[in-house]
Amino acid sequence: MSPRPLVEPVLCTVIALTACATKADVSPRTTPPTVAQARGRMTIGEARRYMVALINRDRASAGLAPVELDESAPMHAGQSHAEDMAAHGYLGHYGTDGSVPEQRFTQAGGADMVLENSSCFDDERPRSLDRTPVIEARNVEVAEDSFFHEVPPHDGHRKNILTPWHKKVGIGIAQPVATEHEIPVPCFAQEFVDHYGTYAPLPRVLGVGSPLHVEGTIDAPASFSGVGIARVDAPKPLSVHEVNQRRSYLVPVPYQMYWPPGFVTPVPVKITGNRFQIDLLLSDHGKTGMYEVSVWAIVPGSKEPTLVGLRSLQVR
Repeated sequence: MSPRPLVEPVLCTVIALTACATKADVSPRTTPPTVAQARGRMTIGEARRYMVALINRDRASAGLAPVELDESAPMHAGQSHAEDMAAHGYLGHYGTDGSVPEQRFTQAGGADMVLENSSCFDDERPRSLDRTPVIEARNVEVAEDSFFHEVPPHDGHRKNILTPWHKKVGIGIAQPVATEHEIPVPCFAQEFVDHYGTYAPLPRVLGVGSPLHVEGTIDAPASFSGVGIARVDAPKPLSVHEVNQRRSYLVPVPYQMYWPPGFVTPVPVKITGNRFQIDLLLSDHGKTGMYEVSVWAIVPGSKEPTLVGLRSLQVR
């Protein structure tokens, strides 16, 4: 029997808070530049760079600035998720350990806001991963084209690619070992990152009701808006079938926002130049779980406060 491709990959995107940003204009304003199509087979490193070139081709078609490949936290977070999906045969933004994108990004050392696009097969079959895979250029093209050519209202991947204020992207790629009966198809995770500030480290674990110091700087041309605190239940391991049913993911809405002086706020955020700081208590009615600390700013391309920093910590 001739080898056959795996189940065709399907797509999934993180949904950002709808109130945090204006929508990007996705009407093409310039002729897309020609990207020389790669031929044949590539290493993971080459495939990552090729996917970024395709992303920037698509951004340029809407008159947007390019994003840079970030091989630090966003790449590590994306790689762990791509491997989890490919090894277990599912598609989604929850990991089999119950993790979500900002949690994986925080664990990888990230502090900015991250939005994730993902593509994988979803037959729920376990497979062994190829640790030195050879990636077909065509598979990279198919994944990016599928993301970019979505049609509203089901165009979350396209909106992520065309968000004006994105600066960097990490690319995760994982591919199963080829077998006698299957030609492997890679899984992808695009981790778009908005780096507009520098933030003081946060503890990974705190007790409920504990004090928390949040501090950082926002770099021009962005300007600080506020700090938010959200809470969700503590992540728990999930079955492959369950994660395969969770195709969309909504960034949790803060249960409390803290604004600078002059706004109605329980505790004002202290502002000195481009530096902000606040001391607060972590308690959503005394509940434990995973708390998320968000930083909001006005950024180029948005007239409304936009998430530029999002980190998770466990509260027990």
